[in-house]
Amino acid sequence: MRLCDEINAKDNDPPYRDEQRAWYDTLRDFLPSILGLNPTIRLYAKDFVWCSLNPDNPEDVEKFRRIIENRFWRIEIREDPDPFLARIIIAGEWEGRPEDSTRLLEEIYNKWPKDRKVKFLITCGGFLEFNWPESISKKDIGDSKNPNPNIVNILVKEAEKCVKSVLTEDLRNKLKNVTDYITLGVDSYKEKISTTKNYINQPHIELVFLVDLRNNKFYWTGKSYPTPSQQNGLVRIVDLKSHFFDLDIGKVMILGCHDLTIFNPRSKNAKGWRKKVNEEFKKLAKREKPIIVLQHPHTTVKVRTWLNAWSHLTKLLPSVKIYASAGRYYEPDRSLSEYDELNDVLDHTKCGNTVDFIVNYSLNGGK
Repeated sequence: MRLCDEINAKDNDPPYRDEQRAWYDTLRDFLPSILGLNPTIRLYAKDFVWCSLNPDNPEDVEKFRRIIENRFWRIEIREDPDPFLARIIIAGEWEGRPEDSTRLLEEIYNKWPKDRKVKFLITCGGFLEFNWPESISKKDIGDSKNPNPNIVNILVKEAEKCVKSVLTEDLRNKLKNVTDYITLGVDSYKEKISTTKNYINQPHIELVFLVDLRNNKFYWTGKSYPTPSQQNGLVRIVDLKSHFFDLDIGKVMILGCHDLTIFNPRSKNAKGWRKKVNEEFKKLAKREKPIIVLQHPHTTVKVRTWLNAWSHLTKLLPSVKIYASAGRYYEPDRSLSEYDELNDVLDHTKCGNTVDFIVNYSLNGGK
């Protein structure tokens, strides 16, 4: 009170403006609890053109709901002794907005176990989304299975801009204290999530960026083995060598979501161009002898989804000592009753010790 009296700051234009502001602040903070409502949410003009949403349009209402829900999450940490890598497991819907990704990475850094550093921090497929350039048409792409290399380069540059907007200098400097590398799944925008059941004819690309946080070097690869339901829309990464990286710890193989199915025994029944890619990838992997494999699925809610592929990969590639994937624990078209236990899914999608950051959504702010 003494300081208030000394400063004597007032805003009395119009009269009683301070009192009115205090009253509205009180209503904002206490009415939700009194009336059993969700907490009041502060909206920032820079985040979105809010006036573009129509409250009478159900699609806009649903979009607003998703934006608001994504502002509240609770992060649970599950840690093995002496973890080699860390995974971000998002247990819910995720739209890949860069501002959400930055905020989540900041919060994960703030919650990072004390005195713990890993080699890799990995994310899911589609952890980031960027807008498809309007200037690129299907005609420009050509055959999506063997796309125009110039178009691929343009899309990669757009994706890299998105990655750099998320990994600000301040955030990179923080994260390099807890991990040497980060992998980011980066997709162009598409209306449907990439699963084997979803037919996606819309032109899109699915990339994975590897960033060395110590020297700010950026590397990339992308999905080379699309699901049959998306193969007519996916701009495929033809260069299979792009999946292999010589790092300070040895050879690392980085896979997009469905790329891992190359190692599923059922893939031997592939025909045509799929059979050729399948055989070439396996021969290349045997020759490269990776010691670490990192996969970036969009979703994983069942133990069996990747189980056979991981099992046969390690048989075919005895050089592999550590592997992991970090798919979202979420499938919009599957009943929750069909999900396997999260702990079981986590245990069956890795070989090696990890620290897992489980991101759960809650409109109660994680309380």
